[in-house]
Amino acid sequence: MDDITSLARERFGINAVRPFQYLVIKRILEEDKKENPHPGMIVTLPTGSGKSLCFMLPTLVVSGLIIIVYPLLALMSDQVRRFEEAKIPVLCLKGGQSKKERMEILSDLANVRALVTNAETLAHPRVLSALLHIPISMIVIDEAHTIERWGSSFRPALRTLSSLIAHLRPRQTLCFTATADNAVISLLNTLFFTGKPAHLVRGSSDRENIAYHSYPTLSKSRAITTLLHNPSTRPAIVFAPTRALTERLARYCRISNPTLDARHYHAGLSKDARHMIESWYFHHPDGVLFATNAYGMGMDKKDIRTVIHHSPPSDALAFLQESGRAGRDGLPARSIVLINEADRSSNLFPIFNQHKQCYRSLLLSLMDEELEHCFGCGVCLNHRILLREGERPILRTIFFNPLKYTPYTLALTLQKKNARVLYSGSLSTWRIREIEEAVRTLVQEGRILQPPFLKGKMILLPQIDKRGRDR
Repeated sequence: MDDITSLARERFGINAVRPFQYLVIKRILEEDKKENPHPGMIVTLPTGSGKSLCFMLPTLVVSGLIIIVYPLLALMSDQVRRFEEAKIPVLCLKGGQSKKERMEILSDLANVRALVTNAETLAHPRVLSALLHIPISMIVIDEAHTIERWGSSFRPALRTLSSLIAHLRPRQTLCFTATADNAVISLLNTLFFTGKPAHLVRGSSDRENIAYHSYPTLSKSRAITTLLHNPSTRPAIVFAPTRALTERLARYCRISNPTLDARHYHAGLSKDARHMIESWYFHHPDGVLFATNAYGMGMDKKDIRTVIHHSPPSDALAFLQESGRAGRDGLPARSIVLINEADRSSNLFPIFNQHKQCYRSLLLSLMDEELEHCFGCGVCLNHRILLREGERPILRTIFFNPLKYTPYTLALTLQKKNARVLYSGSLSTWRIREIEEAVRTLVQEGRILQPPFLKGKMILLPQIDKRGRDR
């Protein structure tokens, strides 16, 4: 048994180091021994592959401080917990600490092996000044893809990391991410490794235990509650594009199914509230979390069975990042994209709005990767939804009763049984709001016409025949 495997077993309780982990750790240790080490590495390994071990284990061997830079507080807290569990001395510098607290931390830097921080705190003059007097072995930038996504406006400090690193002069710089296309890798080389390109260790972005599915729907709130009603989907995380939507969906989910324990999570919550929700979700065997993309990324819960995307993410990188929250325990998990005509502006709409080509293959091609074998997607598993729930009764009712209903009166008719009205009561399990949402979707798709002069009354467009089907 070699030293790397022995340390992994002794300090981290890991019986076998994965090949990619071994490769990265071995190179770090080899470069640390050189008088003029290579500037560093860019490491892309899928979520759940054990990236943290790649820089945690070397802290036990190399001389000098290791600085780990994270974009999110939740990720920082989780990493500190991991160091403490391995009994490795660690400190954490972040926003919100008092001047006294920060000075105490800075004065104790020489007595620890690792410092966990973020870009904004690292750029503070007092922090930089203190670190200049400490030998620094490595600076690790985790979730490095966020520099390309957030560094231009949302988190400009991320872009200044290159000048900070040049100032601190670590022996090695390491960039870790679960997903990175060629554009991201090129940017990281430009920012951090201008003299000599970084050594690239690139694993596939694919997670074999996650199956990718498309869920065409007229009502996304209805689809979410329907999916979450099945206990096998939980614990689950639902990604929504805005803070307000996470709150609204979580509240609606609790009303629709009072047995579900659902909460929302975003940057607008107080520090204490976020910490409480993080702890609740981490320990809950059946919880449902509604989160924005940025904050959901910080959730390192191993047993998430389902990721639901309220809307298709902006690109393949974002989709794989969100999907990667699921199945980090290695057990089967699902990533489900809710989709309708309102999502046409997304670059991923053409992928999830069809049922002929493998979702996994198309996604990986956007990441400049090739697929050897599909381990599960809606197309390859033949899990297709050809007729959206509620579509036929809504269209048929309007066809046989044109100019009679507004969205609200139609919703009432379809929800409550009336012997004199065809199809009445056919959506009795739906809530009024869900039927109205479905009608609005059909209007947006051009399937239903709602001219202003008709005072809210609706008429079916000509492409629908008497049976309520496309001609």
